Amino acid sequence: MKSLPGWRKVIYYGYVDRIKVRDILQQVKVGVVTLHPTPNYFESLPIKLFEYMSAGIPVVASNFPLWEDIIEDNNCGICVDPLKPKEIADAIRYLLEHSEEAKEMGENGRKAVEEKYNWETESEKLLQVYRRLLQK
Repeated sequence: MKSLPGWRKVIYYGYVDRIKVRDILQQVKVGVVTLHPTPNYFESLPIKLFEYMSAGIPVVASNFPLWEDIIEDNNCGICVDPLKPKEIADAIRYLLEHSEEAKEMGENGRKAVEEKYNWETESEKLLQVYRRLLQK
């Protein structure tokens, strides 16, 4: 990667701890989660998506149905075809040029994490699954 011309535009941090991740995310204007449409990703829930949302950053994400449900239902970003670089770039550009709307999306994402997408809420779902299994 370092030999490619675009590398000069990259700030590479390497492995960082959670505190450094938080510090980096405080400087970010748009989070990008554009994984390619492979079977492993369609139903996945990438931590990166929720880290961006938790940090109050609007997201540009792959247009997988599960991800679209989360992003569009919470109005916290834009879904794009991950195989179309121009579509990704246009979404990033839109959010950078519409800072008030991007800020609102970021706030919506943070609120969604606080209310729905967090370990406390998810732990209750897991406990319900265990209870059902024990009843069988």
